[in-house]
Amino acid sequence: MTGPRPRVAVCTALTANFAPWGRVLAGSLHARHPSWPLFALVAERAEAVWDDEAFTTIGIESMEVPGLLRQAFLHTPHELTVLAKPLILRHVLRQGFDAVLFIDSDILITGDLSPLASAAAAHAVTLTPHLLTPLHGPARAARELTMIRSGTFNGGCVGVGAHPEALPFLDWWQARLLTHNWLEPWAGLHHDQRWLDLVPSFFDQVCIVRDPGCNVAYWNLPERGLRREGDDLMVGGGPCRFIHFSGFDPRRPGQLSRHALEVSPADLGEPVVVADYAARLCAAGIEEARQAVHSFAAFDDGIPIPDVARSILRQLCAAGARFEDPFATSGPDSYREWLLTPGRTQEPGAVHGHRAAGLAPLWQHVHASRADLQQAFPDPGGADYDRFAEWVRHFGVHEHRIDARLVTWGRPA
Repeated sequence: MTGPRPRVAVCTALTANFAPWGRVLAGSLHARHPSWPLFALVAERAEAVWDDEAFTTIGIESMEVPGLLRQAFLHTPHELTVLAKPLILRHVLRQGFDAVLFIDSDILITGDLSPLASAAAAHAVTLTPHLLTPLHGPARAARELTMIRSGTFNGGCVGVGAHPEALPFLDWWQARLLTHNWLEPWAGLHHDQRWLDLVPSFFDQVCIVRDPGCNVAYWNLPERGLRREGDDLMVGGGPCRFIHFSGFDPRRPGQLSRHALEVSPADLGEPVVVADYAARLCAAGIEEARQAVHSFAAFDDGIPIPDVARSILRQLCAAGARFEDPFATSGPDSYREWLLTPGRTQEPGAVHGHRAAGLAPLWQHVHASRADLQQAFPDPGGADYDRFAEWVRHFGVHEHRIDARLVTWGRPA
């Protein structure tokens, strides 16, 4: 006799401009599993969270995130959705489901996910590897090295079950992502994925799903051999359960992923699947969604936050500095005021050039991050001030995507 079917839920995380991806995921999921609910954590401010979808939306501000405003400032929109993974998994698991699957919004469900859900219900953590066999072909070593840098397991599909180890795993994963959710291969970081490498060592009840039908994507196409049999997509000797369209842009139909420019839809084996996915995204409103601006993308006066400002704050936080609301542009604890005040020095541990000390910290950091600028303008706060200022006006603001209203750097002594 078989026991009762597990209560299963699926969750994802997205921003407003990725709403069409969520709709396509929901449609493909409910076509296979109409009774499984889909929850989407929306990494936007509360006023930007929407509803009236085929899935339940939950704003990130309703989650228990320590220092949420700092985290929202430190992270790009994509990084914030990565940070959201353990949050939404915990939130849904606590609602009494036997198994919860996190599935990235850029995934298309093409087959039965019941075996994956059963594995998740029977274990605390369920993971899917990027690769299942040694690679072949002339680039096999290079491809395997890419996976070593990216992580053994793909963070686009992670399952948890109603097991005592599940919440400790999610707590640990969240704690690591709050401080080390960056794409820095030289430092051993690839957002959430390199942390997952440690899970089989840290926790006992872990299932590694070695199903070639899971996570079919550009990184394993030569080994998977996607093909069609009648109405079904097959991989090897079994069904293709889901395709991960990581980095796919329907405006570039000849390119399967921006992460692997050499891979084309024809390499998938069934290029019509790519055309169908692009058509689904267009029908789901992708052109309208492209106009959406991330609600955490600007200071409170509307000036866009440049990536360099996030990088500087990350260094300050690592050195112990605290700005409770980095989006604020006024008040005694204004990060923006500190960032643009000439002559401020960065906190211990931050990178800056001593000859640029008379500049505002924003431009100190830009100067110190580039060897070419240090060579061209060795004394930007003094003898080279005028030439460096000219470079900032004509080139720096564009190369670093910095709003011209943030061009302050001080005067030579």
